[in-house]
Amino acid sequence: MLAMHGIEHRPLHRDNNFDALRVLAAAMVMLTHSWALVERADEPIAEITFGSLAGGPLGVWMFFAISGYLVCQSYIVRRNLLAFVEARVLRIYPAFAACIVFGLAVGAVATTLPLSEFIRHPQTWDYFRNNLLFELRYSLPGVFATNPYPNAVNGSIWTLPAETMLYVLVALLGVTTVLARRMWAALMLVALLLALSVQPAAVTYVPYMDTSMYAPAVRCFLLGMLFFVFRAQIPLHGGLVVLLPLLIVLTGQHQPPGTLLMCVAIAYTTFWLAFHPRWKLPISDRIGDTSYGLYVYAFPIQQLIAWVFARHQPVGLVCLKLCVQLRCGMVPLACNRTTGARPQGSHIGLAG
Repeated sequence: MLAMHGIEHRPLHRDNNFDALRVLAAAMVMLTHSWALVERADEPIAEITFGSLAGGPLGVWMFFAISGYLVCQSYIVRRNLLAFVEARVLRIYPAFAACIVFGLAVGAVATTLPLSEFIRHPQTWDYFRNNLLFELRYSLPGVFATNPYPNAVNGSIWTLPAETMLYVLVALLGVTTVLARRMWAALMLVALLLALSVQPAAVTYVPYMDTSMYAPAVRCFLLGMLFFVFRAQIPLHGGLVVLLPLLIVLTGQHQPPGTLLMCVAIAYTTFWLAFHPRWKLPISDRIGDTSYGLYVYAFPIQQLIAWVFARHQPVGLVCLKLCVQLRCGMVPLACNRTTGARPQGSHIGLAG
């Protein structure tokens, strides 16, 4: 079970567990939100880890690690800036725009205002216009004001502009040929990792990242890029999957070295599972990767359920949400098929 294996890279090879792991990551985010949205502090993953890590952040950091690997691969495979930009835009933006429209539809159902007043309200149009420009807005007039977690229509979208800026980083490293030069890429990525570990607030100099809470996700993305650059050299050993969490405990996760170690542990374990030769966790090839849909539609559906069932328990919120979202999770896939975006691209999403 803890044997060593490596990363076998073939440009269009999909014999891995990335789709399954992304669905798992989205489910962990949804799980954490199900507790937070009904004001419960006993979220299961946080309970298991004695409050040191909740499922939401863990899921987001897994997303970013996978995204760093796959987006880096996307540029190297294409070696064309325009083709890369087209693929990234088609991957993230159509489904993002659809979820903003979906949020407006949810708001129209849940608002305490007359529908005509809701439609004309400046805040409604501010929500629509600014979100489409990645200037994020989370509230709509008269919507979810009495929920246990009040006013927020879709808190999950906060990671998407940040991920887009990381796509820009990959493009810059690609056009300057840094990605094609392994040692230069390593020096750049390691320097960025160390800088963000010593001074997490440095991430706020990047557009759309206005708080240091983005730093762990960015570190995981950079680690994913580093794993791709050294995919032929990095061994994946189960012993390290056990050892890294022990080092986190010994160093203290809230100190900079421990925080970086946590990101390394999450990224390493994610890739160990993704490329394990015996553990195949397929998500049906017929439906592809639905994790983006699970991620971006979960929050408004959960808020809507919490609004209808005021004192609903978290487990019930999870079950009802999954029933409602059986079709919603397919929207991003439909967008990708319509626009021709490749399903193996990365998506990302939210925090806990």
